[in-house]
Amino acid sequence: MCTIIKVKNRINWLVTFITSLALIVFLFIIIILIPLVSVKETYFLSVINYLINVIPFVAFFTLFLYFWLWNTFGKTLLIVEQETITIKYKNKLFVGSKIFLKQEIKDIQTIDFKIEKYQFGTRYHFSWVDATYSVVFINNNGEKRIIDWITKEKADEVTERIKKVWYQNNV
Repeated sequence: MCTIIKVKNRINWLVTFITSLALIVFLFIIIILIPLVSVKETYFLSVINYLINVIPFVAFFTLFLYFWLWNTFGKTLLIVEQETITIKYKNKLFVGSKIFLKQEIKDIQTIDFKIEKYQFGTRYHFSWVDATYSVVFINNNGEKRIIDWITKEKADEVTERIKKVWYQNNV
């Protein structure tokens, strides 16, 4: 039996607006501006000049596309099966799915990362909507964050659904 739990990202409209504008600007530069500037009398040198000039803009375009896609359309899919839990990030570039064996997971918790302690000190996260909670798998190696930056209610709901399906499959 396979159960899929979908968690939609909370959209930050300011980030969506700014990255949309940046994508339009970079697209204009890549498609219109750089070809006009790089045109020379010899065709071969024009192509090389275009490629050299366009590489940084394509890199920034890809970076902004990554942020825009994940912020605007991102979803986390938790696929709970008999022996594994698979995490897939839809609309997130360059990220593969993660597979966790149920026997390796000791506990599933909701943790508040408003104040996060890490190796080099302490980091404070501020959020107007209290979206500082994460769903975390506890195993022998420590904590593995599965879903980040959601509200307490949503994190508790996801944690309870995972535990319910998990215990239902193990009975």
